[in-house]
Amino acid sequence: MNKIMASSSADFSPKNYIVHPYKSNLWLFIITVVMIFGGLTSAYLVARASIPVQSKVYFELPAILWLNLAIILISSVTMRYAVMQSYANNTRNSSLALLVTFVLGLLFLGGQLGAFANMIDRGYYLVNPAQKDQSVAFFYVFVGLHAVHVVGAVLVLLYTIIKTSGRAFKPGNRVMTFEVAATFWHFLGLLWVYLFVFLLLTQR
Repeated sequence: MNKIMASSSADFSPKNYIVHPYKSNLWLFIITVVMIFGGLTSAYLVARASIPVQSKVYFELPAILWLNLAIILISSVTMRYAVMQSYANNTRNSSLALLVTFVLGLLFLGGQLGAFANMIDRGYYLVNPAQKDQSVAFFYVFVGLHAVHVVGAVLVLLYTIIKTSGRAFKPGNRVMTFEVAATFWHFLGLLWVYLFVFLLLTQR
């Protein structure tokens, strides 16, 4: 019986996988998200190209989005530091860096809400039947859908903080957990850079 349990537990050890299931599933999810946003930005370009020049809507992006760009980039640095400290089996520093990343993620989400409020204050609403150009609607969709994914990532960070803070958590499992969380977080950072630049260029 002990031999069966030992062999069974060994089958789920990360070293027995060429690519750990958590990582492969994450990359499949990332590919799906890339396809979604790729389709949305392509749809935006096609829709905008069909609008007469005199009917196109141009608006200045909320200034807070520049701050959010800096926040998401800084959070990638703190996330990378957390992973490096997990490699060194420094639980305290890795957890602290992860906590800082978590707080930066919350600040980013707050900034996105501030951007929505700024757009509304300036009279740019999600739905405006009087306008042929739906650039504003696309803005809300891009920012809102990305924010939804960031909410998921923040919850992943919170789970990782709680899960890896216990001393009983094996170092190898801690490293793998940090790597998965970091990959997801870095991806969302790169995605936001892409969306920000895309919106910036299409509104000029």
